[in-house]
Amino acid sequence: MRILAAMSGGVDSAVAAARAVEAGHDVVGVHLALSRAGGTLRTGSRGCCTIEDAIDARRVSDVLGIPFYVWDFSERFRQDVVDDFIAEYQAGRTPNPCMRCNQHIKFAALLERALELGFDAVCTGHYASLVDGPQGRKLHRASDAAKDQSYVLGVLTAEQLAHTYFPLGHTPSKELVRAEAERRGLAVARKPDSYDICFIPDGDTRGWLADKVGAEPGEIVDRTGAVVGGHEGAHAYTVGSGAA
Repeated sequence: MRILAAMSGGVDSAVAAARAVEAGHDVVGVHLALSRAGGTLRTGSRGCCTIEDAIDARRVSDVLGIPFYVWDFSERFRQDVVDDFIAEYQAGRTPNPCMRCNQHIKFAALLERALELGFDAVCTGHYASLVDGPQGRKLHRASDAAKDQSYVLGVLTAEQLAHTYFPLGHTPSKELVRAEAERRGLAVARKPDSYDICFIPDGDTRGWLADKVGAEPGEIVDRTGAVVGGHEGAHAYTVGSGAA
């Protein structure tokens, strides 16, 4: 198959691409530029899709001997993920930006372009499994329950699943993926995992939202209407939990 490997610059997507190459597929690597802030740099384990990550993805592609490109999806990302994130908080809801990114960017915009260019599937480093059956391809949990990401991929359609490739789905642990990356000579083998929201790399979600939606102090009341405290803005709280 002709495989477009989405390479974030991390160890998971690197090993996924390596396995696709080893399986005999015709693989091309691509890194998605999701921000036009040219000076954006990764902060430890926070953030992803930065300049540093693009360089790491290129280095992996060089080791694997596959073509590599960077595609600018920043405008689509801003509209479908960042603007949506702000709008949802303004509406009093708590969105999941990773789910939106998978739904609208990686398996919509990216997959659409891949198919237009003649690729058969998009390969990613997600921890999820695909099982083909009489009724088509179905999404299943990964072997590593601690790393399973099937919950953020549940929004994908049957047509999208038909053109996806998850080489890490049956790997029992992340440590095995890192060990494999070391054996393959990939410099990202021990690179820290990214976490939190990629477009808020310093992790200050409350402060970022306050700047975007404004902070309006108010009272915290119990079910009887009694005032039990105060807050500096409802955006700092999520439904059913404490402060964000």
